[in-house]
Parts: sequence; C-alpha cells; structure tokens
Amino acid sequence: MRSPTQHECSVTSHRKVHALVDRVAAGDLHAFEELYRLTSPKLYGLVLRLLRRPELAGEALRQAYRRIRAEAHTLRPQEDPVCWMAAVARSCALDMAWKRPVGDAFEPFDAAQRGEDPLASERRSPALIRLLACLGKLPEERRRMVLLAFYDGWNREALSIYFDAPVAAIRAWMARSVSQLGECMGRRT
Repeated sequence: MRSPTQHECSVTSHRKVHALVDRVAAGDLHAFEELYRLTSPKLYGLVLRLLRRPELAGEALRQAYRRIRAEAHTLRPQEDPVCWMAAVARSCALDMAWKRPVGDAFEPFDAAQRGEDPLASERRSPALIRLLACLGKLPEERRRMVLLAFYDGWNREALSIYFDAPVAAIRAWMARSVSQLGECMGRRT
C-alpha cells in the first residue's frame, strides 16, 4: 500500500480544516477546540515571528481565534481555510504591533533578539563573504525574502502573507532570486 503524497495530505487536511470551520460557523464548540488544536501551532509561529515576544503573540493568537470564531461564516467554499486563518492571525499581530508604544519599535528583523548569529561571527569563510556580497546585489525586498526563507525557515505561505503577495508570485521571485544568487556565486570575483 502506497503512502499518501504531501499534496494529498495537504488537500485532506485543508478539507478537514474547512469542515471544522463550517462546523464552528454553526456554533459547534467541539469543532472549535479541534480547529484550535490542529492550527494553533502554525498560527502561533506566525504571530510570534511578527511580534517577537511570547506574551504579545499569545494575546494576538487569542484575538485571532475570537475573530475566526466570529467570522467563520464568511469563509467561502473555494477559499483555503489555513490561508484565511493565517491572514486573520497576521492582521491581529500587526494591529498589536501598531499599538505598541513609540519606544518599542516594530522590527521583525531585529538580530539582537536572536541567539548566536553565525552571520555576526567575526570569522567568515570566503564562500560566506561571497554569498553576502551576492545577497547585497539583490533588491532589498527579495534579499529579505531569501533570508526569511533560508535563514529563518519561513515557508512560501508565510512569505505570501508577510509580503502580501500570491504564493505563485513568491515562488517566482524566490526562483529568480536563487538563480541570480547561483549565477553570482558561480563567478569568482
């Protein structure tokens, strides 16, 4: 017996999530609990990445699920339920970020909040120096996208939400950027 492909698992889980959202819209609290159990790790990761503080991320996640429950009836049958929920969570996180005091600026790329940063090391290999030079040749938005994907581990869906662009556009931009990096790295300067 063959195991299901990643696409088949994704379709199944999206169908399951869609069914749960439909049941939540009908007032089913057990469905809401199951929906939370299945989707909260992904949404928490998204809001934590934007807010960088667990207490703020927890509050943003609570707000997101309140909105998801209240607006479950608005999910259209052809819509991807996970993307819809991620958009709600992103919106709640950004609302929270904009309400921060002026002294607590919102910067999702604050390297000071990370652990040990290999890019901050004083000892860099010639290949890393060449890669950094090549990254510097990319437009700022594409450089950010590449670093979020390969350095921070964001997937295309998260990048799509963050950059407010369709997943297909993210895929094309990433492919073009990686190709440009490959060409640049191939040249020894």
